[in-house]
Amino acid sequence: MIEVAPSRFSSSDVVQIVVRWKSRGITVFALHPGNMVSSALSRNWWFYRILFAVVRPFTKSLQQAASTTIYCATAHELTGLTSLYFNNCYVCDPSGASKNEPLQESLWQISEKMVDRALETPDHA
Repeated sequence: MIEVAPSRFSSSDVVQIVVRWKSRGITVFALHPGNMVSSALSRNWWFYRILFAVVRPFTKSLQQAASTTIYCATAHELTGLTSLYFNNCYVCDPSGASKNEPLQESLWQISEKMVDRALETPDHA
């Protein structure tokens, strides 16, 4: 298995997931979903129709936007690897903020509290 330094992440929360779950054999990848614009807003207001028409050539289709997620979930060549950051189906260098260990821990604690609150709140839907 290839070991990759935790500093190679774009999301500090992902570093905490790897550190805490690595012994369980759980594979973790961080990825950039891409620039995609898909919304029903453009059908409802003329301003959004113009905005989406201008922005659309610079964005990805739904299929293109999903490609990195699908790749990370299904690529046989990634078997046994973990702790990587992907963009457009390629391993990339992460952001500098992901190397900040106090930030990683703080983000993890906030995430845990948010999940705990969401699980404790009865669904009123």
